[in-house]
Amino acid sequence: MKQIDNSILKFIQTMNTYPQEESPVVKKGGVRYSSELVKLQVDEKIYLSPELKFFYERCEIICDIRHDGHKLKSTSIDLGNSPLSLWSPENLVYRQEGFRWIGTDLKDDPEWNPFWLVIADINDDPVVVVTDKEGSPVMASYETGALFPIANSFSDFLDYVSITLELVQGKYNGEIIDDESFEFLEGFLEDLKEMISKINKNDVLVENFIDHLYG
Repeated sequence: MKQIDNSILKFIQTMNTYPQEESPVVKKGGVRYSSELVKLQVDEKIYLSPELKFFYERCEIICDIRHDGHKLKSTSIDLGNSPLSLWSPENLVYRQEGFRWIGTDLKDDPEWNPFWLVIADINDDPVVVVTDKEGSPVMASYETGALFPIANSFSDFLDYVSITLELVQGKYNGEIIDDESFEFLEGFLEDLKEMISKINKNDVLVENFIDHLYG
């Protein structure tokens, strides 16, 4: 678990370096590292892989709160274009609706593997951890389309998010879109690909991850 522990510490350090700004709509939550193991409240129907359990036991996910007082089920991480919404463990069961459970009566989808766990999303496009595979590989899709791989492990996925956040907020000061052309700033996507490729040489995975975020 040393690799996932290092990735968690890097992720938390990056989140602390670039805290999320509040919006007119919500009061931002966040992710806080806990020196004591967090007592998990996860629905019994949800299977956590060892890596996910390790993550949730050490990271308290503080959900965003609307200014009218309504508490959301996730915290959003500003990656410059669309936020990455990371769901808290106690709310994971709700995020499986429409994927693992479908229809008004929420029956099991026979085509959905119960070990595919939606843990986050970008504009309702899910990020899915494969919880019965070594390392907890990560996949994604566009709404309810076919899943495609974006990271070999959950540890790699956390590293990707840390790198992206550091690049967006550090080098580009949170502004990655040209005000006139509405295109990504020159060099941004190339910078991101170069940085992530240092972790994973698989061009397909790197391209898939970047496309899911910014495609």
